[in-house]
Amino acid sequence: MKLDSLTGKLLFTTTIALIITTAFVAILSHVVITYFPRVMLEADFAGNERQLTDGLVFDSADKPIAINVNPGLSSVFEVLKDDAVYRVVDAQGNVLLASDDGAHAFAPTGQPFNPQLKRFDLAPDSNLLHVATFALTRPGPQYYVQVARSERFQQALTQNDGGTVRLTTLIMTLVALLIFSAIVLCTICRLMKPVQKVSLAASRINPGNLQARLATESLPCELVPLITAFNGALDRLANGYRVQQEFLATTAHELKTPLALMRGTVELGDSSDRAQLLSDIDAMSRQIQQLLQLAECSEPHNYIMAETDPAMVAADAIAKLDRLADSRDVAINTNALASPMLIKADSAALTILIRNLLENAIQHAPPGTNVQVLHDENGVTVRDYGPGIDQNDLPMVFRRFWRGADSDGRSGLGLAICQQIAQAHGWTISVDAANPGAVFRVIFDGSGRPSHDQYRLTPSSDLSGIGEHATSYR
Repeated sequence: MKLDSLTGKLLFTTTIALIITTAFVAILSHVVITYFPRVMLEADFAGNERQLTDGLVFDSADKPIAINVNPGLSSVFEVLKDDAVYRVVDAQGNVLLASDDGAHAFAPTGQPFNPQLKRFDLAPDSNLLHVATFALTRPGPQYYVQVARSERFQQALTQNDGGTVRLTTLIMTLVALLIFSAIVLCTICRLMKPVQKVSLAASRINPGNLQARLATESLPCELVPLITAFNGALDRLANGYRVQQEFLATTAHELKTPLALMRGTVELGDSSDRAQLLSDIDAMSRQIQQLLQLAECSEPHNYIMAETDPAMVAADAIAKLDRLADSRDVAINTNALASPMLIKADSAALTILIRNLLENAIQHAPPGTNVQVLHDENGVTVRDYGPGIDQNDLPMVFRRFWRGADSDGRSGLGLAICQQIAQAHGWTISVDAANPGAVFRVIFDGSGRPSHDQYRLTPSSDLSGIGEHATSYR
């Protein structure tokens, strides 16, 4: 058993604590016996009085007629008649029972019996006696028990060398330590068995069996929160591993088709398909770029949070997509804030988020319509007036590689990237049908994530009144 193990530390600590406690009790007892003999005398008086009172026998007239005590104490009173004495008296001092056949109650020399005098000393025949008087607490006539101890008897008890007693005490202490250590060792080993089983189960977890979990039965209650937290971490790892596996499988499937088409075109060598080949290459390049963006925004350490003005980010995204909007005959309307607004965000990630939402809106906006971008202190809203999204498809909009009926060959990753960025910032992103068109809303809420429906715009929502400082881009 190693001292740096939990078992060794517990055994060592408890043994040291027991030794210190035993030593303290021994020293305290020695000090009390040696320097405070009156304390021991009072303890003896109280013990004798309790045994004598419990042993009193009364007759039908409620008068004490005998005392039954244990043989050891009875022998002391019988043998040491001058050094250990008891007397049972009534309120007038008449002796009813006595161990020394005394005829009178104990009282100071030359004074009558006084039941109010609880402690006093006598010195008959040069033998100093310490006397204690106790009143019986019982219904009926009042009686008193007096106990006397001689000074020489008390000194014999407290000042005896006691070598044999000390040696016996030392041996008993050592035996007690050995027994105690064995019990502690067995108890700790028994308690550590469930922990060892859990450790063995944890060592067997690998990517091939991520569904295995550690059992909390029979574990000490202090370890249950740790094992529960570990199981929770395994749940998150398993979910992340599953998502990554699905992502890799879907990515391989998505890239397989355009690669096959490109290979066929190259093998046929038909120059008339050069434009289609370039289009396929552009689509694949965009898809690969979005895959890289999705992988990058999925890692929290890639974000650099700083004070960012979302209005400036939105204006930059609008400027970069102005050519795309112009080619599709779509106008972009936005509003201007009276004063700059700053939030904690990664500027590059926020740019990607707003640009993807805006590009998605432009792609679905019919020619001659507009796309509205509203930003305020709560978030950013993007709306188009296109065909909208079917209610049944709303829950799937942010899924990776999901495409609507009019996807027009797009990868289905743009909105998934938006959701990943929003989650990394602690924001909420939602979508709803606006009849016509669709409304995407990003709520800047870092303190918590509201429910998905909390910020949905109703179908009757209208963003046409986007502000008196509205700007139109063509």
